[in-house]
Amino acid sequence: MKKTLAFLLCILFLLLAWFSWGWYKDTVVCCAEPEPVVEYGPLIFDCNTGAVITNEKWPAKKQEILDAQVAGKKLLLVGPYFTGEEEQAGFDRAEKVKALFTELPAEDIEIDVRAASDCEATKVKMLHELKYKWVTRNDNVMEHLEKTLVFYKYDSAEEVSNESILAYFQELATFLKDSGDHIKLVGHTDSDGPLQYNEDLGLKRANEYKSHLVSLGVEADKITVESKGETMPLKPNDSPENKRLNRRVEVHITK
Repeated sequence: MKKTLAFLLCILFLLLAWFSWGWYKDTVVCCAEPEPVVEYGPLIFDCNTGAVITNEKWPAKKQEILDAQVAGKKLLLVGPYFTGEEEQAGFDRAEKVKALFTELPAEDIEIDVRAASDCEATKVKMLHELKYKWVTRNDNVMEHLEKTLVFYKYDSAEEVSNESILAYFQELATFLKDSGDHIKLVGHTDSDGPLQYNEDLGLKRANEYKSHLVSLGVEADKITVESKGETMPLKPNDSPENKRLNRRVEVHITK
């Protein structure tokens, strides 16, 4: 009798152990929270080789960019250079992305660079820190990603009259009225003439552009002006072309 009872208890223990293991396996071992899946794309850069990698979402993204094209504007691609890299790495990346836009003539695509942080960590960001924008680029107006340069004639603070500049300010006024953003206009000059004269000239030009925007319906209190005179040249003032580039008003969106 005792042997039978001991045998039954042993069987019961084994069954209990079996079901306990099954419960542990089903609820603890096999059902742990899955690791989150990190999705990249539609375009990233290989952090070792700099190669462009795209996935199935890229054709739609590229078409979205092309559909935003504005007549007379060029596509600006701004390549990132990551921590520990030189600017040239950003230019190389932008050139590789430029090669993907076979629908556009090469002369309709401009490239530039911007500093970014860690390459691996930023893969989750849209286009892996590559930025793009449709921009105006001509002898009078040069749009960049975060600012626009508007050039003016030598010793000039005359009223805005150039056709391409008028078109740019009309577009800018429409944008500002729709977005409610603020802007800062900063006047710059070449080095011809006295320092104070050039500071005054830069301010006159910035104020002239402000007045023109106000005449187009932009609220005056959304526009601030200042002058750097000759103190922040883009180029050395050693040639007529360099001096032309230094005579400018920079437009900064400040939000």
